[in-house]
Amino acid sequence: MNAIKRCALAAVGALMLLPAWAENKWLGKKHDFGAFDENVGTVYCEFRLVNTGTEPMAITGVRANCGCTRPEYSTKPVAPGDTAVIRVGFDPKGRPGRFSKRINVDCSAAPRRTSLTITGTVIGSSNTLKSRYPIEVGPVRLRSNTIAYGKVLKGETMGQYVDAYNASADTLRPRVEGAPKYIHAMLQPKVVPPGEQFIISTVLHSNEASGWGIVTDSLLFYPDAGSAQAKKIETVVILEENFSKLTPEQRAKAPLLETSETALDLERVSKGDSPVESSFDIFNRGKSPLVIRAISCPDPAVSIRLKDKTIKPGKSAKVNVTVTPSMIKSPELLNARINIIANDPQHPSTMVRVVAEVVK
Repeated sequence: MNAIKRCALAAVGALMLLPAWAENKWLGKKHDFGAFDENVGTVYCEFRLVNTGTEPMAITGVRANCGCTRPEYSTKPVAPGDTAVIRVGFDPKGRPGRFSKRINVDCSAAPRRTSLTITGTVIGSSNTLKSRYPIEVGPVRLRSNTIAYGKVLKGETMGQYVDAYNASADTLRPRVEGAPKYIHAMLQPKVVPPGEQFIISTVLHSNEASGWGIVTDSLLFYPDAGSAQAKKIETVVILEENFSKLTPEQRAKAPLLETSETALDLERVSKGDSPVESSFDIFNRGKSPLVIRAISCPDPAVSIRLKDKTIKPGKSAKVNVTVTPSMIKSPELLNARINIIANDPQHPSTMVRVVAEVVK
């Protein structure tokens, strides 16, 4: 009997020597809300963790990676065997399309940090779609119908895209046709579920473009594989020469462009007037022939004539400018820009303004 008591006491003593610990176990770390309308407002889900240790534990902090995601939790200690709950709300207002948000949870027990994830697809309201995707192409809404690449040097590639949204209840397979040879266009993803976003992705290869200066083109976007309805998407890029590989000696011997005027002020014109003529000179102050790659004006009221696009060192060429008042769009002011693209490494792009006050 004494031996049995001694064994029991020894066992109790051994248990008392075992270290106490706190540990948690999550009952799921991901939640998918599925597809839901933006107008339903904030949606909620709950994440639960169990204290599987022998000591109390507590949630010490919860942070979401977006202001649209709001976690609610208690910092009170969780006894061994008990469960803690984190309630997470997601506000879909102004956020159409697929979403994935992360919530980081810090605990006093192992694991110290855990990442939770919520996902879903917001079916955008009509007001949100009008503001975010104002261009309507059948069941698809586009953020813009213009792709602007900005200034690109010859030899460079430039990527640009248009955001799009499937506003229908059907899965779509949109397509792009008619892109110019120097622009490669693709759709990502190629198959778009209802209520989800996609992009019209493009890559411009400047070496394959024949123009200089402002180069405009277009491509056609079709909202679905069998759709006959199409939307023209305009493309615009400013192509300039790449002088990065010129040596100091080559730069010293390069052409140098200078204009006699930085602005042509026609003072006052009436839309009933006959065409108005003006001009300015382009000088080559450098040591090599100056080549005018392109000279243009996007304003339809302004036309340009340049007879000689290669100007020898020390020489000049006259640019004749004609303004047709009846084609001036603004009722008050003409403010046009003549863009000159040349092989001058110091002035690859030069602008001369054409201004006038429009009177009745």
